[in-house]
Amino acid sequence: MKIVLLFCFYFLVSCNSNDKNLPVLSYKIDGSGNKSYYTINYKEFTNQLDEDFKVSDKVFIANFFFTRCPSICPPMRLQLIDIAETFKNENDFIIISHTIDPENDTALILKDYQEATGIKSSKWQFLRSTVDNTKLQAELYMTNFKPNQDGTDFYHSSYVTLVDREQQIRGFYNILAATDVERLKKDINILLN
Repeated sequence: MKIVLLFCFYFLVSCNSNDKNLPVLSYKIDGSGNKSYYTINYKEFTNQLDEDFKVSDKVFIANFFFTRCPSICPPMRLQLIDIAETFKNENDFIIISHTIDPENDTALILKDYQEATGIKSSKWQFLRSTVDNTKLQAELYMTNFKPNQDGTDFYHSSYVTLVDREQQIRGFYNILAATDVERLKKDINILLN
């Protein structure tokens, strides 16, 4: 009887544990139905300081935006500032934002944009590359973007992607939905701990 009770106790404790495993989502499925896992890597991206960017062994979230965005980017930016503030003392966490408008978003414009957030450049990297390279990167993040027909905006997602220290995707979150933001913060903590 004691063994049964001990097993039941262990089962209940393990089900309520905060150590839940986040799935690895960075994979593609080929024509035969086989999973092919990949990692997020960077080639030919520079940051707001016009320095080559290399992904490190940090936990990070990534999104796609542009500085002249009149629609979803301003509220996304506010949420990302909140997340940066929440994790400002975590040296193993950064935010990566990829511009989808490199023609207009020069390194200097990205630097000014970053400085206006009040967040250190070491905590929030704003990246640029060619449009083609950025589209390939967006595919790795399972998203896409395209310019509006009138050229005033881009169609792009309000989702951010959570990536672990091994550069594997661990989750997708709508940064404009409060419940997703709270879930994102919890999942960042899981990966950091």
